[in-house]
Amino acid sequence: MEASEQIIKFQGFFEQYYQAEVLEAISNGKNFMVVDFSKLIAFDPELADDILEQPEETLKAAEIAIRRSFNDEITRFNIRLTNLPESQKIMIRDIRSNHLGKLIVVDALIKQKSDVRPQVVSARFECPSCGNIITVLQLGDSFKEPTQCSCGRKGKFKLLSKELVDAQGMIVEEIPEQLEGGEQPKRINVFLKEDLVSPISDRRTNPGSKIRIVGWVKEKPRLTRAG
Repeated sequence: MEASEQIIKFQGFFEQYYQAEVLEAISNGKNFMVVDFSKLIAFDPELADDILEQPEETLKAAEIAIRRSFNDEITRFNIRLTNLPESQKIMIRDIRSNHLGKLIVVDALIKQKSDVRPQVVSARFECPSCGNIITVLQLGDSFKEPTQCSCGRKGKFKLLSKELVDAQGMIVEEIPEQLEGGEQPKRINVFLKEDLVSPISDRRTNPGSKIRIVGWVKEKPRLTRAG
């Protein structure tokens, strides 16, 4: 489904099911809202499937829909999902390459967590040739610059500003009660940002706590030492 169609459908979904909740969140200065996934399935199964298959891009369309329907001055608004299908639940040891980019649910035990640090989520550049302003979303691990301006210029764009959010890393492992015999728990790195690292959330994610993670799998480059 094209992003433009996703945005229109999300607008209808939020206006039908979550209008009061969205308005309350915005009026209270919150930048997130919890959505019951089963309601989305009932509203539009294809849109729900898009979230499972391409969560990062589809949830960005949901954010744009919130902005267009309720308040175009919102800079960021996150949709947090609950009541996901059991089919999305997986153990850390069973995560494979075919899960990359897909939405999964993992029950885990927190072993370590880092301090909260700023992360760049978007950057604005100016084209020296025509003065055009180009915004580049920073969705990956490496900082991205524009490849080309609409005027035809390539490269050497002027960086104007960066949008930063709070972010935090965690190491989680499988819950011992879910293991059989002498199996050793497997671990995975988890990346949290924005409302998920607020002071309230931070108190719930201390080492030793059991949590349910709803997120998508991303590849992390492995650095090797030469020589």
